[in-house]
Amino acid sequence: MRAELPTTPQLNETFQALVREFFPGQRVPFRVEWSPRMSRSAGLCYYRRKVIRLSSKYHAALPQEIPNTLKHELIHATGVLGHGWKFRAEARRLGCDVHAQPMPRRPYKWVYACPACGVEVKTRRRVDLSCGKCSRRWDPKYRLVLRGNAPPPVPTAPKAPAGCLF
Repeated sequence: MRAELPTTPQLNETFQALVREFFPGQRVPFRVEWSPRMSRSAGLCYYRRKVIRLSSKYHAALPQEIPNTLKHELIHATGVLGHGWKFRAEARRLGCDVHAQPMPRRPYKWVYACPACGVEVKTRRRVDLSCGKCSRRWDPKYRLVLRGNAPPPVPTAPKAPAGCLF
């Protein structure tokens, strides 16, 4: 489920529109670019370099978060460092989250079962394990048997991030 991401010029245009909307008359000379390497955060503001980088992996999975991340990084670009009370007040004013939504996990692909007790184990990789419920050590007698592919995950509504103040 990958979405088509906006181009870098479109991203910069959106960012400058946000600057005009929320900080009229203030000049915020930052450029916005995609980063294919970022995997641990939605975006980063490099204040001294005047660059904002957004994770292409994160936003391909959660394209609806692009405006939220741009607003978040815009607050940092205006000189508010950290996520203290000043940041939270600006985030409230701009209508953005303090923390990003969690990146969706890869779905389970394989289902294994214990031949003795029937306990099922879902994994993302093919594995060679024995049942920990039947024996605390590796025991070929309790080797998990591949049952097949895991059922597709049931879509759920996105949850508010932990510690969200809004």
